[in-house]
Amino acid sequence: MTRKNKYGLSHTDMTSPLPDSWLPFSTTAKLPPRAGVICQDRAMRAVDAALSIRTRGFNLFAAGEAGSGKTSTLVRLLEERAAALPIPDDLCYVYDFRTPDRPRPIRLPAGRGRLLAREMERVMLELERMIPRLLSGGTFGHIRAGIQAETRRRTEELTRRADQHARRLGLDLDGREGDLRGIPLYHGKPVDEEMMISLPARVRRQLEKKILAFQAHAESLSYNRRLLEREYEQNLLEAEIRAITPLVEELIGELAGRFCETSPALGDYLDQVREHTLENHRQFLTQEDHTPGDEGESACPSAAPDPRVVYSVNVSVDRSGQDGAPMVVESLPTAANLCGYMEYRETPDGLVTDHSMIRAGALHRANGGFLLLQVSELLAQEGAWESLKRSLRHKEVRVQEGPGGDLRQRRTGALKPGAVPLDVKVILIGSQEQYYTLRLEDEDFGRLFKVLADFEPSMPRSRENVLALSGFAGQVCREEGYLPIHRGGMRRLVEHACRRAGHKERMTTRRADLIDVLAEADVNARGAQAQSIRAQDIDLAIREAALRHGSLPSALARDISEGTVMIRTDGLAVGQINGIALYDLVGSSFGVPVRITARTYAGRRGVVNIDREVHLSGSIHDKGSLILIGYLGGCHAERQVLGLSASITFEQSYDEIDGDSASGAELYALLSSLSGMPIKQSIAVTGSVNQLGEIQPIGGVNEKIEGVFRIFLERGLTGEEGVMIPMANVQNLMLDREVIEAVKKGLFHVHAVSHVDEGIEVLTGVPAGRQRKDGSWTPGSVNEAVARRLSHLAGVTKRAFQVALDKAL
Repeated sequence: MTRKNKYGLSHTDMTSPLPDSWLPFSTTAKLPPRAGVICQDRAMRAVDAALSIRTRGFNLFAAGEAGSGKTSTLVRLLEERAAALPIPDDLCYVYDFRTPDRPRPIRLPAGRGRLLAREMERVMLELERMIPRLLSGGTFGHIRAGIQAETRRRTEELTRRADQHARRLGLDLDGREGDLRGIPLYHGKPVDEEMMISLPARVRRQLEKKILAFQAHAESLSYNRRLLEREYEQNLLEAEIRAITPLVEELIGELAGRFCETSPALGDYLDQVREHTLENHRQFLTQEDHTPGDEGESACPSAAPDPRVVYSVNVSVDRSGQDGAPMVVESLPTAANLCGYMEYRETPDGLVTDHSMIRAGALHRANGGFLLLQVSELLAQEGAWESLKRSLRHKEVRVQEGPGGDLRQRRTGALKPGAVPLDVKVILIGSQEQYYTLRLEDEDFGRLFKVLADFEPSMPRSRENVLALSGFAGQVCREEGYLPIHRGGMRRLVEHACRRAGHKERMTTRRADLIDVLAEADVNARGAQAQSIRAQDIDLAIREAALRHGSLPSALARDISEGTVMIRTDGLAVGQINGIALYDLVGSSFGVPVRITARTYAGRRGVVNIDREVHLSGSIHDKGSLILIGYLGGCHAERQVLGLSASITFEQSYDEIDGDSASGAELYALLSSLSGMPIKQSIAVTGSVNQLGEIQPIGGVNEKIEGVFRIFLERGLTGEEGVMIPMANVQNLMLDREVIEAVKKGLFHVHAVSHVDEGIEVLTGVPAGRQRKDGSWTPGSVNEAVARRLSHLAGVTKRAFQVALDKAL
């Protein structure tokens, strides 16, 4: 290869060959598997610290690029850690008999919750079966008959005494409707209301006086009779309780003996169950079972709560069969899914709920272990972030109330389940930007997530890491059923990893990119009936993936080829240069040449960026443009005023421009316009510049070079075409083989410069020149011509200013 100038790069500079000794295998078939991330020691130490420290607030935020494997690695690591931890308790919700609107959470050893629920159901069924039998059997029938007989005797005695009193007053006793009242007698016959009216007034007054005299006594007797009825009911209830107490004590005592030793908090609940069962035993009686007494015994209340619900145990979190602590990944972290919620059922009266309809959230399920969440999903759910923070701050989780909005109005009542103590390690997965945004904008975040595991986007291209990457790739092939990777294919995959990292000596840690390539390369290899994935299979997969995103690049290339977008790629032009625009799309980026023009004239406006004036440029691009005047002033305005006006624009560009990677090209166009020296249109330029004239590195250098190369290739390469890049970007070159081959044949060139003086020499073929002690420049140089033109413009500007001043005076 013949270099065009001393700044031209060799084809060997376009990539970084991999030593053969770094790939000591024929295929990856027998390489040992490699699990987890590679070369992430700092991040993994942070993960280990977060998982080891149990103090409040030492939760973990894992930051890194998507597809780097951090999620799968953390899942595997958390599962290993969780398996070594003790199994947490089951979580049950039970009916609280003292405060029915506040269901009580109860924790039991793993597996005991399900057993308790089953035993409570058995106890309830036994009560339903035995209580009616006990209270309807012959033994209790005798007891009830005795209570009824005693009550009847005492009632009859009261009635007899009332009858005697009535007769003494000359009245007949009437107690058929429950209340006692005296019926007046006249000549031994009862007097009704009609007869009463017809009686002489004197007789009527005498009878009414007798009735009033009896009424006070009758009211007292009626009251005593009602007392007897209540006493009967109380005596019967106490007798029933005495009859069933041995059964209840036996059943509840058996439960207490089996469960309270390992769950002391259950004792109070079972005491409530015992007390409630005895006091409300008639809920287990049907209408047929409950035989009213002769005195109108009250029936079993139909509005009593359903014992099947009241006595049920809601096993909200069941650890049966679980090994170790839980590791929960919640993919839809709504507030309800995190903290739990209550289901409701439709009834004619509205929506109702009870403790059996409480559903556990991810925090309940992860309690005692680990909870992994994607921060983008968490922040997208209304109220979820605040609910998580509240739970972590108070170290407890409370179940959400339930449906809101219009459904809230239809709820007939609300429950407030008791809080559950929380001991969980939360791992958030997101980007660096999300981490620092939360750190700045949320004062709670730093206190709750004290550990950052920052996963690097790339790793050094070392022999150890190449072998590790090969082991990982081989493991992927085995797990997915792909062909093994040939050594040549692995070499090409490593080169692709370096390109994705944007550096010759570093490889991307975005494993997803490499896995996608392997998936397609395997299809290519099988289509060619190969025994392994070869270099050409990898190349084809990469090219096909790029083609799938090639619609816009092809359209832009067609516009340039047809002349719709005016780009010159040959000859010379003053004040005109080909810059390179980078289009960054989802999944791909590519470069295209863009014409930049500059015009200079007398005045004092300085450098005017037309795109900025019409609000088509971003702040970074504006800064790069303003730097140009600083460079010109530093070089040429030490001994004279810079009387310059200049305009610069991106021609035929109607979208917003940002970034400073074109500031170098803008300066070259400006220098060309000032000096009158033409620029080679066959060279496209990228690179930012500072006020000292140093050319600074830019991003996307490979994509920019390849994009320009394809435009030039379509027009036909003559050996003059090329790209000029910052010298600092040479370390980032990992170019397509087609570009490397063209450079090797001398059909295409890549120039690398570190200063504006070097760049203007490449573009014009004229040395930039050096400034002498007296301020003059090397004769015949670019800067000598620039200084001469600036001096002329300064004089024109000064004279114009003086004329304007004279007119004003």
